[in-house]
Amino acid sequence: MTTDDRVQSVRNAWTNALRAEVLRVGRTIPEVARVAAVGMWIATYTDADGSNAFPARDTLATLSGCSQETVTRAVKVLMGVGLLTRKRRPNASTVYQLLIPTGRPDWAAHIHHMTDTRQRRARQLEKERLVAELTRTASADAIRTASAVGVPDSVRGGGSEPSEEAPDSVRGRPRKASPDAVRTASAAGVYQYPPTSGRDPLPDHDSADHSPKPQTRAGEAAERDQSEARQLPRCPECAQPIVPDPRRPDRTIHAACQRRLERHSA
Repeated sequence: MTTDDRVQSVRNAWTNALRAEVLRVGRTIPEVARVAAVGMWIATYTDADGSNAFPARDTLATLSGCSQETVTRAVKVLMGVGLLTRKRRPNASTVYQLLIPTGRPDWAAHIHHMTDTRQRRARQLEKERLVAELTRTASADAIRTASAVGVPDSVRGGGSEPSEEAPDSVRGRPRKASPDAVRTASAAGVYQYPPTSGRDPLPDHDSADHSPKPQTRAGEAAERDQSEARQLPRCPECAQPIVPDPRRPDRTIHAACQRRLERHSA
C-alpha cells in the first residue's frame, strides 16, 4: 500500500483558488484580474501557511505596474470577499494573511472599491453636465412673444414655420407673406432704416434725395432722338437738321452747302 505524502500548502491552494476565480468571472468583471494581480504578488511574500507577508505598498505598486492607490483598492476588495486579512503594525509595514475561501466570493458586492475612483466620478459628472446642456430646453414662461402695443420681438417665440396667423419670422422685423410671394413689412409698424444708396453718410452734409428713375424701354431712346431732331432747324439745301453751334448761333445753312452754293454761283 502506497501513500501520497505530498500535501498542498495554503499558499498554493490560495493561488489556485484565486486563479480559478479570475477565469470564472474575469469576462463579466474585468477588474477582478487587476485585483488578483496584486493578490498574487502578496502571496509571493508569504510563508507556506499563507502568513508573515509584509511587502510595502510602493513595492506592490511597482511589481503590479499600478499606482499605490490601486494597490489599496485591490486589498480592500480581497478583504471584502474573504480572501485576505491584514494586521497593521505601528511604524512598520502591514502584515497580510491569506485566507482559503469556504464558498464562492461575491465579487460584485465589493468590486466598487476598484471601479468607484475619483477620476471616474469626475468623468461621470462631466458627462452628465454635457448631457444636461444638450437636452436643456426653454421653459414655457421663457418664450418671448410680441407685445400688445405692436413692438416687434427680436426673439422667435412661435413655431419654426410661418403661418397666416403668425407673422413671418424675421429677426427684429415681423413680416407677412404677400400673395405674390414678395415679402413686405407687416402692419405692426416697425422702425425702418432709410436706404443708404445715393445718400451722404455724414449727417452734417445736405444732399439731394435719391429719386429712382424709370427704366428706359427698348426704342424709347431712338424715338426721343427723332423728336429732338424734328424740333431743330433744317438746312434749305439738304433738308437735314442743323445742330446748334455756340460759335455760330445765327447760321441757317450747313457750311458744306454754303460752299457748294458759292462754287455754283461763281
